[in-house]
Amino acid sequence: MYSSMSYLKLKNFYEEYSLINDINGLLSWDMATYMPVKSRRQRVKQIKKLYDFKDNIFNEIKKNELFKKVDKSKLSKLDKLNFELMMDKFDYFNSISAEMIKKKAELSIECEGNWREAKEKSNFNIVKDSLKKLVDLIKEESEILSQIKNKKKYDCLLSKYDRSLESKNLFKIFHRIEKFIKKKLPLIEKKQMNKDYQLKDFLTENDQFELSKIFMMKLGFDFSRGRIDKSLHPFCGGSTDDIRITTRFNEKDSFSCFDALMHETGHALYEQGLPHKWSHQPLGFAGGMSLHESQSLFIEMQIIKSKPLSNFIYKTLVNKLKKNPKLWSSEEIYKIRNLVKKNYIRVDSDEVHYPLHIIHRFNIEYKIIEENENIENLPDLWNQEFLKIMNLEITDDSNGCLQDIHWYGGDFGYFPTYSIGAFIAAQLAAKIRKDISNYDTLLEGGNLKNIIKWLKSNIHSHGSIYKINPLLELTTGEALNLKYFENHITDRYINNLV
Repeated sequence: MYSSMSYLKLKNFYEEYSLINDINGLLSWDMATYMPVKSRRQRVKQIKKLYDFKDNIFNEIKKNELFKKVDKSKLSKLDKLNFELMMDKFDYFNSISAEMIKKKAELSIECEGNWREAKEKSNFNIVKDSLKKLVDLIKEESEILSQIKNKKKYDCLLSKYDRSLESKNLFKIFHRIEKFIKKKLPLIEKKQMNKDYQLKDFLTENDQFELSKIFMMKLGFDFSRGRIDKSLHPFCGGSTDDIRITTRFNEKDSFSCFDALMHETGHALYEQGLPHKWSHQPLGFAGGMSLHESQSLFIEMQIIKSKPLSNFIYKTLVNKLKKNPKLWSSEEIYKIRNLVKKNYIRVDSDEVHYPLHIIHRFNIEYKIIEENENIENLPDLWNQEFLKIMNLEITDDSNGCLQDIHWYGGDFGYFPTYSIGAFIAAQLAAKIRKDISNYDTLLEGGNLKNIIKWLKSNIHSHGSIYKINPLLELTTGEALNLKYFENHITDRYINNLV
């Protein structure tokens, strides 16, 4: 009884902690969408106060020695795992002082605000000083965690976003993928040589928005528990049962909003499909950001940009948006949105070049954290590394080191999850094709219910029970295997099969 009561108290404390994170999520969404420009200083105070509440929770847990009072042997298998995930979270707050955590939150908000101005003016110097302060604090945090966990500093940052990732394995994975992509690119470029794909018509902002909502409903997004808004950078956030998706519009690209929203809808479906039984408990959260990105990239790349689904996009444009059928074709929709071409901007990149953008950022992050590269020289470091991997020279900061929000919000260690997610998505797609024999026919008719049902059953419903490889072994029969991504790229861009 004594042990079970202590575990119950822990669950209550972690529910309170989760609810505070929900509030923080809504404040962050507001900050990225509708918050007035001069309200940032007050928002800093609000978010710092939330960290005070979090600190109080973990101090109470520590004072009452609740972890010591729980007999793990008396817990069920899932409760035991939930307990271990509780301890991981507690260890972080027990290792890093409340003042350091609050200072990091404050610097992140300040730096992100400066980044917005710097990006608009394409001038890194505007954000340089605040970024240096933020990175210095992140380095200090990683050093503390490294000594406690006996892990590399960068690996400690990686584990905050995905407990499955280590830099040693990432170097091996990325080396293989970079070699594969650079070998295949000449073949892909030859395949697309002299092909000038251009739409004869365009989609307005309203068209893109309406098309997106149609497909979000097809995918099963619950609008009674979520909404869409505009922001400078697309993201999926909000809180439990209140998912907030944001997107951006590009007048030069008829599918920019649509594709961004499909990506974020993948994240949203994962959040809406997590196990309600474990809501507000560590076990009820997503299994890491790589799995999260696998869901968004499965929707965006494996479904929405596929050849069969392009047929349904064409039918929707003609039948629902009343577009002229003579000005549109499914072939053009497919080929334009799968055109392979070097790009300075990660979020506008095709899926062949995309991993190179991630490897580029991974290399820089590692140099900054492990090799102590000076963050004040970020533009030069960025440009040198970009030239190495993409053979493109950066001409201005907005096309270079200012294009992503992540580092300016304090997120070092997040970028690798994008590509690991893409590799997972390709493996899941191969398995689903085996399990659902009429997969392509379903896509062509816009019948996505059974595919999403498979994802909910095999991925979403497991929450944080499994790390990447155990989950893939359970659902696909093997650990992460890069051959599925390589086969996908070959089939789509060389053999034109998918």
